[in-house]
Amino acid sequence: MKSPKVNYLAVGAFVIAMFAAFLVALAILTGRTGSTDRYYTHYDNVMGVVPGTQILFDGYRVGQVERIVPSPEREKGRYRVFFNVEEGWSIPDDSVAWITEPSLLAAITIDIRGGDSTTAAPPGSEIRGQDLQSVFTVVATLAGQMEAIIEQDIRPLLDTVATVTPEILGNLETVTGDLANATEQVAILFDAENTRQIDGMLDDFATTAGNLGELTTHLESSLARVDEMVTRMNGLVAENADGVDQMVDDLGHTLDSVARHVDTINANLEATTHNVNEFSEQIRRNPSVLLRGTSGGGDLDDRP
Repeated sequence: MKSPKVNYLAVGAFVIAMFAAFLVALAILTGRTGSTDRYYTHYDNVMGVVPGTQILFDGYRVGQVERIVPSPEREKGRYRVFFNVEEGWSIPDDSVAWITEPSLLAAITIDIRGGDSTTAAPPGSEIRGQDLQSVFTVVATLAGQMEAIIEQDIRPLLDTVATVTPEILGNLETVTGDLANATEQVAILFDAENTRQIDGMLDDFATTAGNLGELTTHLESSLARVDEMVTRMNGLVAENADGVDQMVDDLGHTLDSVARHVDTINANLEATTHNVNEFSEQIRRNPSVLLRGTSGGGDLDDRP
């Protein structure tokens, strides 16, 4: 039979082991299983934020809230919140720690939204905080904005529409009447008789177009013949170039001869003109001279 002391020792060892396992599990659940870096931030309202609240960095869990104390720097916020993050985690110094409520049933968390700075905030420094932005707050804000939009923009627009609607309807009736009249005019324009005339005009136009095509063909043929004639004339000129040159030379000699005797020709023409004038004068004075003539070369005026 075993000694009661052995039983007590076994029970004590089991309790101690379970307690140690509980501490390990508690440390794992609270995130205090390794070295951390400490930071702090300020808020005006920390409702829902308690020690152990999760710290997220762009949605990734990196630590938890350590403690909350009243802030000695009231201009930054009424409460100072200290929190731990994994050691070595780089947080840009222009990051913002938002208190967020992801959904109606989710627990409140602090989400650090990383900034664009390339300089990391040193451990122990302050991260700028932003108060809770809950779903209800966002909905209330949107409702207020929508009400302002309705009152400032939509309601005046509806009033304007209500004012101008009768005028628009009247203009619409007028336009409808004008459209009906125009439709009737178009129907009259395109009645059976006018349609036949238009068809005849189109047929005449088609015939004219065909005649123009034939005329174009004839013109092209004529142009081809003219080109052929020009080609032949060029050939004739080229073949008779020597004869043409001789004719030009002969014409030159003839013109030179005429130029040399032009004065004699002019004198003869003047004498002939003078004789014709005298003869005409005698005929006017004595027309009978044409029948009797003259005797002895005397003057016609000396005859009885």
